[in-house]
Amino acid sequence: MDKQAALKKGIQEFNNGEYFECHETLEDVWMIEVGPDRLFYQGLLQLSVGCFHLLNRNYLGAASQWSKGCAKLQHFGNQHLGVELQSLLEQMRRCQEMLAMVQSGRRTRFDFSLIPTIQMKGNEPG
Repeated sequence: MDKQAALKKGIQEFNNGEYFECHETLEDVWMIEVGPDRLFYQGLLQLSVGCFHLLNRNYLGAASQWSKGCAKLQHFGNQHLGVELQSLLEQMRRCQEMLAMVQSGRRTRFDFSLIPTIQMKGNEPG
């Protein structure tokens, strides 16, 4: 399996709002990865699963998956395997804050425009 090609495909799927497909693509890589990048792939796929839960109004599931995914990805610095993590994690924190406001009743709806696109170094958004 070409892990870099799978990563690019998963990112493109995420950026297209195809969160279930992204999860499937990245899970295939995560399942065969035995090194330290295993947590990286798992973190990305958890962000995708969280977005999928959000679309299905499963706010508890979204919050849980986003929290787990961000916790894993923060260990990889500002960038890993070409993925711009600093911006992604900052944008995901805004999503988490918005979701918390929806869950507490301070907002009636989640602003879906807050969901980030994943950027790769030297590439335009997928």
